[in-house]
Amino acid sequence: MDIIFLSEEEAIQLQTYFYKYGLDEPFVKNKDFFVFSFPEKHCYIDALAHFIIHVKKGEFLHKILSEQFYYENQEERDQIIEIVSEMCNGKREELIALTGKMDELGLVRKAVGSFLDSSTSVRFDSLLTFRLKDYRERLIRFLYVAIDEYKMEQEYQIFIHMLREYLKDRIPRKKMVHLSMDEEVKFYDEDFRVMEKDKVLSMVDRRLLAIHPAYIDSTIIAPLLSMAPEKILLYTPYDEKPLVRTLINIFEERLVILPPIQKTNI
Repeated sequence: MDIIFLSEEEAIQLQTYFYKYGLDEPFVKNKDFFVFSFPEKHCYIDALAHFIIHVKKGEFLHKILSEQFYYENQEERDQIIEIVSEMCNGKREELIALTGKMDELGLVRKAVGSFLDSSTSVRFDSLLTFRLKDYRERLIRFLYVAIDEYKMEQEYQIFIHMLREYLKDRIPRKKMVHLSMDEEVKFYDEDFRVMEKDKVLSMVDRRLLAIHPAYIDSTIIAPLLSMAPEKILLYTPYDEKPLVRTLINIFEERLVILPPIQKTNI
């Protein structure tokens, strides 16, 4: 079984990857191409599949991002590709819901096996171009969603930074605020007296609601920013909820998360 490479760099890539699998088949230079000869092709299906997933996939995505989407900054490309990789690994379920799941290893193994069965001598570039066409199309579908997610994450980080700057310049109106986020939301002052909703809303700086109404929660984030307390004790079982994560990102060391308040203690 021979696999032919037109690029020496690509042949060296594969040989280096094979060494990690304990496979030490050398390639041979033959005029203008390079040949790997395998005694038993089925022993190499997994190694080839993992090589494509862990090496060639990244190269393919970098090229698409650079040439078609004009992302010239490598760090930006790396962050987008990381999102794609997380989707391929079954993470980012909210994004996978937009594209459908993909059995990445199964899809690539099937293509590689079919490719190796097609002839006793095959070209690696033909595998990437033709046999993996469905896989590449699925990756591009993931990539579109990942780009949109990256843009949203960048916008979110800019928004968080803006609110931190607002908070930095804000004179604290409260030394401490207790906030309970459980079945309902309740604010308490530093003496643990309930702050009525009307009073809480009356303290809101209305300019905040005009900054970015899609992100600024008028019942929790806006009041806290307006009061700018030196310390916030947040009692909640929802420490992984997006709103709680946003509070952590905005208020940082000012915020302490505690278990929910027991009703007998209220």
